[in-house]
Amino acid sequence: MLAAILGSGNQIALDQPIENEMELIRSVAKGDRIAFERLFRSYHGRIYKFSIRMLQDHLLADEVACDTLYAVWTSAAKFREQSAVSSWILGIAYRRSLKSYKQNARHTEKREPAFEMEHLVESSPDANPEAYTNNAMELNQVQTALASLSSDHRAVMELIALGYSVNEIASIVGCPENTVKTRTFHARRQLRIALQD
Repeated sequence: MLAAILGSGNQIALDQPIENEMELIRSVAKGDRIAFERLFRSYHGRIYKFSIRMLQDHLLADEVACDTLYAVWTSAAKFREQSAVSSWILGIAYRRSLKSYKQNARHTEKREPAFEMEHLVESSPDANPEAYTNNAMELNQVQTALASLSSDHRAVMELIALGYSVNEIASIVGCPENTVKTRTFHARRQLRIALQD
């Protein structure tokens, strides 16, 4: 579906940084495929990184990223411009990730580790075998601790790690700021306990 939207249209400066995302969304709302392709290139990776940490499954995360961007394409005209474009898009991604997580909860025991986190480990054990082993063990502990969090708590921690404010997170996940603060408090406490064990 997205391939049909993106098509093989004109190749204009698609890789240039997006200066005004609001204008881009307005263009997408008018059916501008080039604007959508720029938005797609800018957000697909971000959405994937967010979703993979929530879902711990590469295929599901990619599916969520594509579904989210398709939803942006079909509902850009409904964007009310009351929040940042990134908050709106990640809000859609959050809801899609949560839905996917709940639908696939019975398959969560044997999920792959998140791709991005694997890069935290020193790439060559020959460089420093002790550092490689320690990094790999710490990575495994962090992944296990994150996997023990509820999807709501994991999403809040992920958004904090991405640099979003409490206000922005509240907008993305659709809850009051105090709920975000409470989730953050409980998630940090659970992580601290899990990592101490």
